[in-house]
Amino acid sequence: MRDILDTLEGWIAQGREAAIATVVETERSAPREPGSSMAVSDAGEIAGSVTGGCVEPAVYEHAQEVLGGGPPRLATFGIADDEAFEVGLPCGGTVHIYVSRVDPAVVRAVAGAVREERPLATLTTIEGPEAGTVRVVAPDDPMEAAERELVTRGRAGVIAEGDERVFVSPFMPRPAMYVFGAIDHSAALARMGRFLGYRVTVCDARGAFVTPERFPDVDELVVAWPHEFLAGAPIDERTAVCVLTHDAKFDVPVLKVALDSPAGYIGAMGSSRTTERRNERLREEGVTDEQLARIHAPIGLKIGSRTPEEVAVAIAAEVVASMQPTAKEARAARERV
Repeated sequence: MRDILDTLEGWIAQGREAAIATVVETERSAPREPGSSMAVSDAGEIAGSVTGGCVEPAVYEHAQEVLGGGPPRLATFGIADDEAFEVGLPCGGTVHIYVSRVDPAVVRAVAGAVREERPLATLTTIEGPEAGTVRVVAPDDPMEAAERELVTRGRAGVIAEGDERVFVSPFMPRPAMYVFGAIDHSAALARMGRFLGYRVTVCDARGAFVTPERFPDVDELVVAWPHEFLAGAPIDERTAVCVLTHDAKFDVPVLKVALDSPAGYIGAMGSSRTTERRNERLREEGVTDEQLARIHAPIGLKIGSRTPEEVAVAIAAEVVASMQPTAKEARAARERV
């Protein structure tokens, strides 16, 4: 819902009614992740997408039926065949989509939390006696342990609770990306980080280089020694730490701080030779080989990048890949529900 909030608020302000279709579960290959939404207004306008076009026409019909007074429903779309290609998934997967009327109070609550960077979640009962009910909760509100785990991890998913199934949709503040080193590559990475939905901070001890003119696309500019700043910065499993200072006196202290944190991604710029020398310095500082294995260095995927923009793409791709749950984690998550 996050990417269509502005449209939903606009419709509500105009007194419009709308239905919203949300991907709640996927199996095998699927175009969009759980939480992806498409809304349809009472004037027939469409916002968002649930599959990128594969089943949207059929979902649109479900939305029209709900707007016409029909009950909320859970619709399933699987592998396409010759007789029903328009409502199938050529990619071979299955998506489960929940369609219901838009509740203006829920939209206002979520929109307010997103603007203020406050964590919030909606718990929608999609099957069972209370199907159709929606609860808006903060992380410290009472909820089932399995629900809390998804909210804490910022991941959407379905939880089985007795004879009911509940779709948990977290709306977390933007994850942090800390970029150290006020260089051209950092400016390009900052733009890419903002594009990916990160709250980007660029930090360097050299104040002359940390200016809004050089870094117009950041949320925060900080003049400080990197390790001192990072030691007091909020970090969680969604945080990306990108060390582009390429100078041992900056790199080693800030990497030590990062390695003592739960950051989901830690990367450091430098050639293979620079990386080896830096690792030796880190070992001398008491860093273990197990900790060193957390550092992506040389930073970024090997795609033959040369320009700052190409390097930013390589780093961003590596960040995205690193933040994805492993097959083992995904299997464990399915077993919990």
